[in-house]
Amino acid sequence: MIKEYKTHWSIPENIGYFISSNEKGYSRNQYKYANFSFNVGDKENAVKSNINDLKNLYSINNIAFMNQLHTNKTKELIYYKNYTNTDGIFTRNKKIACAVLTADCIPLLVTDKLGTFIGCIHAGWRGLKSNIIEKFFDNIFFSKYSDLKVLIGPSISRDMYEVDSDILRSFPGHTSHFKQNKSGKYNMDIKNIAYDILRKIGITDVTISPACTCKDNRLFSYRKNKITGRFISLIWFKR
Repeated sequence: MIKEYKTHWSIPENIGYFISSNEKGYSRNQYKYANFSFNVGDKENAVKSNINDLKNLYSINNIAFMNQLHTNKTKELIYYKNYTNTDGIFTRNKKIACAVLTADCIPLLVTDKLGTFIGCIHAGWRGLKSNIIEKFFDNIFFSKYSDLKVLIGPSISRDMYEVDSDILRSFPGHTSHFKQNKSGKYNMDIKNIAYDILRKIGITDVTISPACTCKDNRLFSYRKNKITGRFISLIWFKR
């Protein structure tokens, strides 16, 4: 049975959320054990079994996945389907769960204080640079940002995320979240850049997972192991 990576987030009782660890599942070799991506070289049947195991665990019928390409495109889900070339999805349809897959990038889960909608965002440095977070919240047409609740899920920490100076120059408003290291490159704090962006647009109820994907072996990390799986961050309406 798929195992949860415990992350505390205070949300309404009608909303469920789940982040997977890689400790148990059907994937093997570089993808062991709980890979949820069909696009990394894992066996299709193993991925399907991991997804079905999670569906059965929480009695979820429809999980909407994105074909994440580091874009700033977001979509509202009126009906259940998977979206290509999208890095943010949201819905008010109580029969749909929203999923984001990551292995160092930030998974953001979103709802509001009354649990009237759910959503998720995939954000790496390219997504942050192209304003994926701002565009997502522009598109949800939510009148009161102070009622929104966001979880910044497990992702790579500043200690482990070394980038070149050209990426530093791409974030002129967030230079405090870059630290030059002994090699002359920079360590980037993508979690706190995302947090700053959320605060700037008026979202203050933000929970940040302290987990680092590159340090915790229960999570997949592309930077640590180029051939690896993707863990799932999932949000849904409880029945």
